[in-house]
Amino acid sequence: MGVITTEVWKTSAQRVGAVKAFYFRCVKTFAAVGLSLLSPLLGADELPADACSGPEPALVSAAEDYRQHEGKTISAIRFRTLDVFDTSDPREDNGIYRFFNWLHIDTRPRVIESQLLFQPGQAVDADRLAESERLLRTRPYLGNAYVQVDAVCGDRVALLVVTRDIWTLDPEVSVGREGGENKHGFGFSEENLFGSGTTLTIGYDKDRDRSSTSVGLYSPHLFNTRLETELGFADTSDGQQTHISVEQPFYSVQTPWAAGTRNWDVTQDEIIRYRDEDINKYKHAAEFHEVSAAWAFDRSRARAHRLGVGVTQDRHIFRATEETVTAMPVDENLVYPWVQYHYLENQFAVYRNLYLLHQTEDIATGADAWVRLGYGGGSLGNDHDFVRYEAAYTDLLGLGQHHLMQFSSYLSGRHYRDNELPNERVWGGDLGYHYLMGDKHRWYVQLRYDQGHQLAQHRELTIGGGHDMRGYPTEYQRGDKRYVFRVERRYISDLHLFNLLRLGGVMYVDAGRTWGAGYPQATHLSNVGLGLRLSSSKAKTGKVLHLDLAFPMADKQYVDSFQWVITASSQL
Repeated sequence: MGVITTEVWKTSAQRVGAVKAFYFRCVKTFAAVGLSLLSPLLGADELPADACSGPEPALVSAAEDYRQHEGKTISAIRFRTLDVFDTSDPREDNGIYRFFNWLHIDTRPRVIESQLLFQPGQAVDADRLAESERLLRTRPYLGNAYVQVDAVCGDRVALLVVTRDIWTLDPEVSVGREGGENKHGFGFSEENLFGSGTTLTIGYDKDRDRSSTSVGLYSPHLFNTRLETELGFADTSDGQQTHISVEQPFYSVQTPWAAGTRNWDVTQDEIIRYRDEDINKYKHAAEFHEVSAAWAFDRSRARAHRLGVGVTQDRHIFRATEETVTAMPVDENLVYPWVQYHYLENQFAVYRNLYLLHQTEDIATGADAWVRLGYGGGSLGNDHDFVRYEAAYTDLLGLGQHHLMQFSSYLSGRHYRDNELPNERVWGGDLGYHYLMGDKHRWYVQLRYDQGHQLAQHRELTIGGGHDMRGYPTEYQRGDKRYVFRVERRYISDLHLFNLLRLGGVMYVDAGRTWGAGYPQATHLSNVGLGLRLSSSKAKTGKVLHLDLAFPMADKQYVDSFQWVITASSQL
């Protein structure tokens, strides 16, 4: 059995004045005290030395290297954490960036080690190493991660896990605009608390519907285990929100089981809009509780078949307010056991500039399909017997080097045996096409269609805002049928402002319509626009800021001549 070592490089900051130096020494001292208190839970800093560490290779992804050593024994694993700013690059070798490197607390080696799907003494499995790289790259506190061959010792191989931290302490002062509505907020978030990979957020937000003060804690690997945990609480101007979940997910395609519980309790005003006017409002209290477990009864490197069971309570209570105009939805308290089948193909491809700017993107290219069926009877406290059903399917097909086709579809609904309550259902899907003309130039086309039946008013299909029709206010149209068609011409610039910001641009045409459910006949909407895309290479690397200017082409008498839209998205 081999051992694990660690190598963490830090760059000392130059003094920037006696007062600042004293202040930040206090900050570091506080962090050190916190780490010492948490170290029994997080794991020790130092790991024992390795006797078989050879020269270190260049810091490039070396998937082809470790595949050459398939089957050899892993003798040791070392860890290297790269700073947020690379001071070996003359563009980042300055006092300010060195100061931020010094201030930043690196991700602890035990945090990285606990997430790997391999360990010393095991044989090199290239698929598990590649899956470990993908798993690490999903973490919001890492900018990149890869595994390299560190040294070859006969039939043994020493590995080096290289990760690059990003800046995770984020004081937040936000001003946004979407669908003709302004919103703002302030607070802070730390996505790598004391180097543990835990996220802490505290903030205040206000938009047209409500203001809220919130606090949240999230860990994808609680105390260096496989437990994914989320705790959240918000005190809002129209109610409260609580969220608690603890799950051990299928963190790998070869994970044999998963289990967990999800719970939330939300009270808020439901504001119903049509053509930028409030047409109804009522109080909505929702509770959701679910306990589930699942087993992978057939799994391999290529795919997994999983069977899950669980029990769900989904409760909704509605009350009138002074602004309630039309009838409210019927109260619901659905309690039901269910069974689920899930099929997943373990196929991935690595892209750049597909959804993000100049970042490594692991894109699933295999089928992902699941179906869930539940039944709630009177013995569980339900007033009416019902069947609950859900299904979803996604896939991606590559056509040569320059063409990608995406497919997705879903179905969700319930059926009451006595037909005394609405038999709600909604289904839909979308088709997306990427034309990759090169590293900088892309076309993207999307067509989406959704259709509902007997939907509660707050669950009706809507259109308008920054995520579909950018030239129209949020929830401009509503109904039980909807289509959206988008064409985008994207440009990704090589410009890297201050080695901090990546830039891109887009020109687009949106078209769509929502109709039905008793609303007046709706016009086919369309708009044209252009936008700027911004993304940080050192912080919040999974997000893209959208700055859009959109011009509506239909229904102009009801809307402004243009719309400024400012949103954050996980896609270009």
